[in-house]
Amino acid sequence: MEFIENIQQKSEAERRTIATLIVVVLMAAIIGIWITTFSITPSESVVSASEPSPFSLLWNFMKDSAGQIYK
Repeated sequence: MEFIENIQQKSEAERRTIATLIVVVLMAAIIGIWITTFSITPSESVVSASEPSPFSLLWNFMKDSAGQIYK
């Protein structure tokens, strides 16, 4: 309770910064747990060889976008 009372006494800008940091840390933890538990068994991976994965599509999109920025 003392921690919350200390935060309540801070200025609004500091409280927003603390709230943003807490959200970022929690989101990173949730995404990290999700990625580490994400697994595909061989029976589920029925993606054809000619069909790229969503992650490779995203990666190629990011590379193309970055390439266009620096031209």
